[in-house]
Amino acid sequence: MGDGAVGDLVKGQVSLLSGLIVCLVIMPGCLSFNCGMSDFGVHWRTVVPYAVGFLGAALYTRRALRAAAPALPAPRFVAVAGDSFAVLLVGILLTPYTLGSGVHWVHRSFGAALFLHELVLAVRMVSWASTGAALVGLQVAAGVASGVSVVLAEGPLVVGQAVFQLAFGLVMIRTVRLLLRRGPKPVSPSASTEQT
Repeated sequence: MGDGAVGDLVKGQVSLLSGLIVCLVIMPGCLSFNCGMSDFGVHWRTVVPYAVGFLGAALYTRRALRAAAPALPAPRFVAVAGDSFAVLLVGILLTPYTLGSGVHWVHRSFGAALFLHELVLAVRMVSWASTGAALVGLQVAAGVASGVSVVLAEGPLVVGQAVFQLAFGLVMIRTVRLLLRRGPKPVSPSASTEQT
């Protein structure tokens, strides 16, 4: 179970980042303008690698978290987190912001929820593993930089988003590997009944 779950986390990150790299090769101007990852979902040249990267990340990460959940301190929380991660990524994918202001608002809501979800999940994993705080710090810094880029409508937004995702992926891979090696810990009654 452990190798499979960690392997799936790696595959999820490789999928997301490979899709992003292909998109950046096709549209390198996004590195110097205020483009975000979502910009790749509204151009015919990049929509396929963007979609494949997001779907791969959603499916592999969900599968990994659901497989690892029984051996982690709050199995229900981790399993639901895997499902939520997949739903939010697919939600971002299915709401191209160019379809109107209502869809744009929904798209941004999915994006904000995903960033918050990933941050909460990373903090929980790090607290259980008692290691990895520096990666969470990097994740926070990249999230703040991304937020500033969105508000000011300038700066390399895609770089901040990519660093945030990379830090999240490294936290997940590292902490899940460590927690699975340690084996199951006794679960407190409140942790076992958590919904989110």
